[in-house]
Amino acid sequence: MLDAEFERLRGRLEALDRPVVAWMVPGVDADHVSSVLGEEVPESVAQWFRWCNGIAVVQGQIQDQVNVIPGYSPLSLEEGMRMRTAYTGDDALGSHWVPLLGSGGGDLYAAVWTPGEEAVVAGVLVGEPTEIEFSTIEQMVTTFNECFDSGAFFVDDQGRLAMSPETYDEVYARVVGP
Repeated sequence: MLDAEFERLRGRLEALDRPVVAWMVPGVDADHVSSVLGEEVPESVAQWFRWCNGIAVVQGQIQDQVNVIPGYSPLSLEEGMRMRTAYTGDDALGSHWVPLLGSGGGDLYAAVWTPGEEAVVAGVLVGEPTEIEFSTIEQMVTTFNECFDSGAFFVDDQGRLAMSPETYDEVYARVVGP
């Protein structure tokens, strides 16, 4: 089911003619993910990095062009591992986590898990307390897809990915709950 949501997201980005689609780095296998993280990971974390292992850097690229949702682009497994030290001591993240999406300003969506359990997704905003925003990676991607479908995420008249906060809140409440 998660793989179908990834394909749905990629399809939304293709339909909007977003440059990021051409720059998505092919994914890596679960063994590679486990070896980099130094532990077995939940299947959904392995699926995320199998779908996309970051974005290729191209001269002249700007942040909006690499975003898959407004403000956030997929991080490679290696990028995520390098970023972890900047968030040491965040109790909500604990010791079993990896960034999935990042912003230009250091905000993240990160998979967080207890060994042997499924990953949840934390929203990490610089200067704010970290919060668990989604109960699964699939729930996060489904929410993003619903945001594109409902117009919460859209391309504005400047050609940038943008968001309607009110519509996002409605979609979030419908998919995730209040």
